[in-house]
Amino acid sequence: MKALILFATKSGATKECADILAEKFNCPAYDLAKKTPDISSFDVIILGTGVRMGKIYKPISHFIRKNIEQIAQKKIAIFFCNAYSNTFDNAVEKNLPLELVQQAICIKSFGGKPPFTHPQNMDWLNKDNLNSFIATIHSL
Repeated sequence: MKALILFATKSGATKECADILAEKFNCPAYDLAKKTPDISSFDVIILGTGVRMGKIYKPISHFIRKNIEQIAQKKIAIFFCNAYSNTFDNAVEKNLPLELVQQAICIKSFGGKPPFTHPQNMDWLNKDNLNSFIATIHSL
């Protein structure tokens, strides 16, 4: 399995999660605000984004729109970093194309940093969802 992590972050939570996943899967992670790599040689694409005001970050939404046909040929896993767990289902429904949701092998919320806070640790991280996400991808 050759995996690639693509993410967008503002508070840094999504990058922290992407770094954990990159270490677990021994794969590269790219911040789409800085670089958009070629995904053609990868089997699994992991997309990660923060959510603010119910919207995913623009680098991820633009990447999905621009590359939906190529993404459709891959195994996809998606994680959100959103501070308010009750907003997750609505954020998925309003921000991701239905075909991508149906194709995804896993979509999870890892929690997130509440707006305008700067936690000194990772207490915000939903470790159960993170571990379930990792296990699902490892099972491929």
